[in-house]
Amino acid sequence: MLDLGLDGKVAIITGGSDGLGRAAAERLAREGARVAICGRRKERLEQAADGIRKATGGQILAQVADVSRAADVEALVAATVAQFGGLDILVNNAGQSAAGGFETVSDEAWQADIDLKLMGAVRCCRLAIPHMKRRGGGRIINITNLGGKAPAA
Repeated sequence: MLDLGLDGKVAIITGGSDGLGRAAAERLAREGARVAICGRRKERLEQAADGIRKATGGQILAQVADVSRAADVEALVAATVAQFGGLDILVNNAGQSAAGGFETVSDEAWQADIDLKLMGAVRCCRLAIPHMKRRGGGRIINITNLGGKAPAA
C-alpha cells in the first residue's frame, strides 16, 4: 500500500456519510488521519462513522451539520479542532444532485443549491484556513459532480 504521509493529520470531510465522501473518510482513516465527517442525517452519519471505525480502527468524529448553515459549519470546525487539536485537510464534498430543466428550476432551488455547494465550501474554507496556517499549511479538495462541468442539455 502507498504511504500517503497522513499519519496524525486531521481531516474534515463534508458529506462524509455516503458515497465518495465516505470512501474518502475511510481511506484517510486507513492512512492514519483523524477524520471528522459531517452530514445532515444523524442516524446515517453515526452508521457511517461506526463502519469506518470498524474497518480502519481510526479515530472518527461524526458531527451533524448542514453546511448551508453558517452556524453548523462553525460548530463542525470547532468540534474538530477541539477533539483533534488542529486541521490539515478539508474535503468539500457535501451536495446532492438537484438537476432539472433550466426553465423549471425555481429561484428557491437555485438558492438552496448555491447555499449548499458554493457557500458551504466557502464557509468551510474560510474557517479551515486559519487552522491550517497555524500548522504550517494544509490541503483543500473541492468535489462536485460531473453535471457542474458538463451539464445535460
